[in-house]
Amino acid sequence: MTDILIFFIGASLLLYVLLGGSDYGAGIIELLPSGALREKRKHVINEAMGPVWEANHIWLILVVVILFNGFPTIFTTLMTALHVPMLALLAGIVVRGTAFTFRHYDAIQAEKSQRVYTLLFGCSSLWTAFWLGIIVASLNRGLIDTAAPGVYAAYIAPWAGLYPLAVGAFVACIFLFLAGIYLIGETDDAALRRHFSRIAASANVLVIVSGGLVFAASAQENESLPALFFRNPPTLVAMGLATLLFIALWLAARNRRAHHALVTRVIAGGQVTLILLGWWLLYAPNAMITAGGPLNFYAEAAPPATQRQLVIALLVGSLFIFPSLIFLLRVFKARGR
Repeated sequence: MTDILIFFIGASLLLYVLLGGSDYGAGIIELLPSGALREKRKHVINEAMGPVWEANHIWLILVVVILFNGFPTIFTTLMTALHVPMLALLAGIVVRGTAFTFRHYDAIQAEKSQRVYTLLFGCSSLWTAFWLGIIVASLNRGLIDTAAPGVYAAYIAPWAGLYPLAVGAFVACIFLFLAGIYLIGETDDAALRRHFSRIAASANVLVIVSGGLVFAASAQENESLPALFFRNPPTLVAMGLATLLFIALWLAARNRRAHHALVTRVIAGGQVTLILLGWWLLYAPNAMITAGGPLNFYAEAAPPATQRQLVIALLVGSLFIFPSLIFLLRVFKARGR
């Protein structure tokens, strides 16, 4: 039963990054200069995100529900020690959703208010992606200790430092890259396709640079990432393949003939999947590493009866969630290209 719950957590995180992450990236794109293409770009992003942006939050909700019911000790430790970045993440999600909704459905559509909504949407998208990366980086630093004396040691130290900041920037760059790749296929306007192509190519470079900063910043941690990688060959292979796919995607983003190819999006999704897989293989089966030692998914799982009921609920729910999502995408995304 525990393996099934771990699978659902992993699948939900992957779908949240691939689908919700690209929505965050679209918001970050709104902060970039576009000249005369600004209104066209805004319209494309509205049309691409409008039908599905809120549905993408279901994956994050699933992770929270599974942790709360299936791994209560992990959930409690996570939400207590990292409640500051969690609050920042939640605030970003709320502001971002509110700004996008007002911008999309504002009946007056006044230019001044639209600028405010767009600015809030873009800044909150960057803010949320950044804090999401900080939370991820904080899980395995070995600094989580809610019994530590003092507020700083218990609630600030676990996520403070160059390494979490670097991972936050890395996650924001990945989301920007995904959005650039996805948006290329959302418009038939040649100028906009070139615009999104340039963003995707530039973001690709930023991902590689920020990834290097993550490795460099990890040298100040209890154990550096290079040392961990070389002790985990599967992780090394996954990250190596992800790097090769970055090169392939950079070439695809610059190739105008590939703009409408489904393979470009598939490669982008595969590359991000490899990054998440490498991260999982690096620490599995630990959910986090605290000052008192690792919290293992298997050791901290709820009683079998609770797990059984949760698995049944997830399996039955999947019969409704996935067909509904596929239908939603077919209705609003099919363009007959």
